[in-house]
Amino acid sequence: MLLALFLIELAAGLYLFLPLVGRRNAGVKFYRLILLLGAGLSAGAGVAHMMAGRRDLAAADAATIVASALLWVVLRYPKRLIFRAASLILSGFYLAAAIFAYDAAIAPRHMAWSFLGALSTIALLGSVNLAMTLGHWYLVVRGMPIEPLKRLALATVAATGFKLLVVVMAILAGGIFQEVAVRQGIFFWMRAGWGLLGPMVLFPMVWGTVRIRSTMAATGILYVEVVAVVIGEVLGGWLSALVHLPV
Repeated sequence: MLLALFLIELAAGLYLFLPLVGRRNAGVKFYRLILLLGAGLSAGAGVAHMMAGRRDLAAADAATIVASALLWVVLRYPKRLIFRAASLILSGFYLAAAIFAYDAAIAPRHMAWSFLGALSTIALLGSVNLAMTLGHWYLVVRGMPIEPLKRLALATVAATGFKLLVVVMAILAGGIFQEVAVRQGIFFWMRAGWGLLGPMVLFPMVWGTVRIRSTMAATGILYVEVVAVVIGEVLGGWLSALVHLPV
């Protein structure tokens, strides 16, 4: 269940942050790449949900794949209603699949925690992984504007702040500091250090390289940031399942 949750949240994040890139900037091929990555991650989530005996959640994962295929077909018509409708449908399917998967895997005390937990993880995983992927795309599309990478770098630090706020709220509201910070101390502080402090520390370096349009250097730093965030979110998911709150 936790593996499926991680995969569907990553798929949702990659797609939902695409508007910060812009179809005109990166081109149709980049959008198709993200749609393929998202569909592959959703397929993995569906398999994991099937193995866990949750066919309802697997069906939700499959719905995102079908919606991705529809959007793939209408990508050539960016100004038509069918493209906008397909984009909104896929966004809704991804959000619903991630929130329901979070609720099933973490089983929080209130559905609001599922919404906050899923949304904050989607934002953090999606922004940093899309930024790293876009960094490679600058090697493919020469002369692409640097603004999309700037927007994603800012989105990553904002998402980290949002995630940190959700974690603090959950610890204070649930009274679980002793449980997570002491009993599970080594795992919680690794989660906090890598997944929450790491992106904040690396942001000045990412921003500095982006400002001088050194996309290769920025991509290298983003690799480290992706590793930090993934470690943090994997540990966070496991801890959240223990205390049934988004930490």
